[in-house]
Amino acid sequence: MKTKIMCLLLAVLMLSTGLLIACGSEETKPTGDAGGVAIGGGDPTDPAEIYDAEVKNLNGHEFRFVARDWSMQHWATKEIYAEAPNGDKINDAVFQRNAQLQQVYNCTIAEDKYVDSDVAAMLRDPLMAGEYVADYVYTRATESINLASANLLADMGELDNIDLTKAWWDQSIVSNMNVGGKVFFLSGSAGISDDYCAWATCYNKDYVKEYKSDLDMYQIAREGKWTVDLLYEIMSNTWKDNDGDGVLKYDVDRYGWVGAYQDNYFVLLAGNITAATYSANGDIHIPEQPKAEVMDAWAKLRPLLTSQYRCVGDAPVYVRTGLATFATQAAAASVLKSGQSEVNMGLLPIPKLYESQDKYYCGVYYGMCCVYSIPNTVENAVDWESNGFTSGVEQAAYFLEAFAYYSHMILKPAFYEQVMLKQNATDDQSAEMVELCFENKVYDPVAGYRWGGLVDAFYSCGSGANWEPATDINYDNLVSTYTARVKSCRKAIDNYIKAINTETVI
Repeated sequence: MKTKIMCLLLAVLMLSTGLLIACGSEETKPTGDAGGVAIGGGDPTDPAEIYDAEVKNLNGHEFRFVARDWSMQHWATKEIYAEAPNGDKINDAVFQRNAQLQQVYNCTIAEDKYVDSDVAAMLRDPLMAGEYVADYVYTRATESINLASANLLADMGELDNIDLTKAWWDQSIVSNMNVGGKVFFLSGSAGISDDYCAWATCYNKDYVKEYKSDLDMYQIAREGKWTVDLLYEIMSNTWKDNDGDGVLKYDVDRYGWVGAYQDNYFVLLAGNITAATYSANGDIHIPEQPKAEVMDAWAKLRPLLTSQYRCVGDAPVYVRTGLATFATQAAAASVLKSGQSEVNMGLLPIPKLYESQDKYYCGVYYGMCCVYSIPNTVENAVDWESNGFTSGVEQAAYFLEAFAYYSHMILKPAFYEQVMLKQNATDDQSAEMVELCFENKVYDPVAGYRWGGLVDAFYSCGSGANWEPATDINYDNLVSTYTARVKSCRKAIDNYIKAINTETVI
């Protein structure tokens, strides 16, 4: 009888939100065919799409998330908690998901958000003191790694209540953001910053048409012909000295291409080329000198990266205000802010390094990408045993799995299909381009965690001063700058691996 009453209550709740999750004859079990449609046409009969964990009564446990928030609204952390529906698609999807979770599992969800703060640094001391501060930490990967190296996080790869093979976990994050054989960081359907932080291209369609009226950039991208060579050709022919003084100046003249110094490495990642070599068993090899494929690509990129028509600086607003033809940056700045554009703007993936590549690739910037972690101190929660778990960590893992699954069914469709593809579409074809952007994301831990400053060699040697085009004098110093940092990079990786395999808290 209790089960039937619960099913009826759930049906009323879920019908009111436009979603329905199936109730079994003996217990409520969400399954892979519930709720929304998985992105990419996920098959509900695929085992990776099916959630079949036993539904447990969590007896009012409050699952608390500590999260980093952002003062820049297009980076805002809004995927965890919503006070009430307000018409915003993400807010309302989060509210619906949480309402269903709280009803099904008899628990509550709470969030502590800190704006522009290093959440990991804030939590380190209380966690080291053994305090039960939260069930989950959601902050930047570059911050979270400091908690992992202090042995303050649970290895989720060893937990019974998380299945890392499921579709709601980003498999690239599982395998590439986590190193050393342990899984401290997860994201996927329950996080939106991994898409926000993937690099994309925006461009002024009118300026491209001025150069060649028959250039259909979307069709070129579909055919796999959008390359750095074409980027260089167009940018070199679409710059403009607006005030006629013979000198290109930011905030005045039109550049061919603008973007941050990180773009130097992201165009390498667009060729699926990384400075380090990663083996299937998780080993990381840092060669003494840059790999041959890296040097070949670096030589190919020289005209593009050192062009006087390129402006180095973190200002994607240039395309949106008509002061650049192209900009490369994180999707949060290109896709989500496209609606604010004053120009006829289009969206594209990061161009291929070589046309012969079978795919487009895009790098993900760890400095903004947030991930979920479980602090070890959840062992100090008082209710896990009475709720039927073998440890506090397993209780946290159980609910995080449910949280991710429900996000897969409710939040991900709302975010991806409605917000990323529809709400911010610049035209009827740009949604297709957004999907193309994110089809093959590259997570490069050596670059992402900036171990030993190795990746900075590519940043400094391929960029001039901010807002001063053609001022680079270090392009040919890549080898010497790289080799000077190899030792410290290897040491940083070795220290991290040793730290996460040390049982004592450091």
